[in-house]
Amino acid sequence: MKRCIIYARTSTADQESGLETQIDDVTSNIYQAGEREIVKIIKDENCPGDSDLEYREGFQEILIMASEGQFDEIWSQSRDRLSRDVDILGYIRVILKKKDISIVCLDDEDNKTITRIKDLFGEMELEKYREKRYKGMMRRINEKKVMSRPPFGYAVGDGGSLLVDESKRGIIRRLFSEFDNPFASLKTLSIKYNIPVSTLRNIRSNEVYRTGAVRWAGKIAYYIEPIVPENTDQMLNVKD
Repeated sequence: MKRCIIYARTSTADQESGLETQIDDVTSNIYQAGEREIVKIIKDENCPGDSDLEYREGFQEILIMASEGQFDEIWSQSRDRLSRDVDILGYIRVILKKKDISIVCLDDEDNKTITRIKDLFGEMELEKYREKRYKGMMRRINEKKVMSRPPFGYAVGDGGSLLVDESKRGIIRRLFSEFDNPFASLKTLSIKYNIPVSTLRNIRSNEVYRTGAVRWAGKIAYYIEPIVPENTDQMLNVKD
């Protein structure tokens, strides 16, 4: 089974909904391709296409994961999402090629991954295969089993369900208390806890920690135990 990561990027900070749309589109195509699992979703927010690599925390994480052989394919909605700058994209291509890692973009007319599957199965068989994959995913949702790599702070139980990793419960709670501090930057927290900024950003934005909601294809699939459950005590205290 191919291990995939998804790379999504927005140029400005106010395009969060566009970021999730990218992820949903790419996720759908990965599952349609079959024989693949998503091991990581990497986001770069407020990063123009011509931004330098050093300012793209997501790219830095990709290179680290590639050097450690943690994935086989990187998927993105478009080449533009990877970069408008040929030099940056060319650099990434060289690095990934050395590790025999493929780049798959949905806007590529010669999307080789999808083309190979169609050539192998034929259009009718491909539709049957997609339907089988979809039913398998629905079965996992009904049984509340993990559908991709567990979020930081969770682990996969014996039955395939997501459970709180007790060794990380404390640090997640500390992180959320730090997130509520407007003067604590992610870079500062990264140094303090030795956790990548991209991971901290994912933790902060993932509602599973507060509500327990696990999403698939943009919708809530099921609920698990939240590590930092929402309550009225966490409401901002505003004094006149």
